[in-house]
Amino acid sequence: MLKQIKLWTVLLVFLMPVCSGVKKDVSVITAIDLGTTNTKLDHEGGIIDEYDLSVSVRTKEDAGVQVQSLTVTTPSGASFTAERDDKAAIDQKDPEYGIEVIRGFEKDGNEGVWMLAAIANKKYELFGDGLYNITADYGNGKDQVKLWYGEPGSDDPLPFPQNKGFTEPDVSKTMTSPVTFTWETDPIAQNISVYFASEGKERSDSFPTTTTSFGPFDYASGLWELELAIFVERKGVVDGVSFTISKGTVYSAEGMIN
Repeated sequence: MLKQIKLWTVLLVFLMPVCSGVKKDVSVITAIDLGTTNTKLDHEGGIIDEYDLSVSVRTKEDAGVQVQSLTVTTPSGASFTAERDDKAAIDQKDPEYGIEVIRGFEKDGNEGVWMLAAIANKKYELFGDGLYNITADYGNGKDQVKLWYGEPGSDDPLPFPQNKGFTEPDVSKTMTSPVTFTWETDPIAQNISVYFASEGKERSDSFPTTTTSFGPFDYASGLWELELAIFVERKGVVDGVSFTISKGTVYSAEGMIN
């Protein structure tokens, strides 16, 4: 199944003061974007749940300090590290966890952009809710931020929004173009998106949270990957580091359109 839609994030301005930093030699981390996604794969045998972790971190790049690696440690103790020479290669199985882990680094002006994504784990507990440690190693020192992944001002986790997939049409049966897709929204939703693809053709959009339909639109005949994503997000600052955290539920299915 395609999972393009799970990389989409829309920022919600929400101050979140319940995170903590640690003493450091030099502050090099400037921004953190951390999210988890529950993908519900709709197969003939029923729904299969998979969980992804996606982290993007920006660090300072100058002549005095150059970050060599970035490590994310989850509340469960699982640890994922990206090195400076990683190029975001896909289909790389992590030998320790047995899942695909994408690691990448690139320069963006005077900043470095680090990316870590752990894909299609069967149990959310490998990632989990609680404190995430983000550690940048720059050779002769480290900068670490402890980021609370949960609701502000409480011990409650961020909720996974409800996503029951498309209410119309029945995607398990052949659909006739033009097609209007409908769904039920979740009152806690802060972003809703769709992503459809078939043999190089794509159609996608994002909507206000009250939107419950998309179409009618004409589609080329063939088998289409159909995804509906619903997300919740929070934003804040800790020790001068801006961050966004999110949770999303993505319904993913294949459907034939004539």
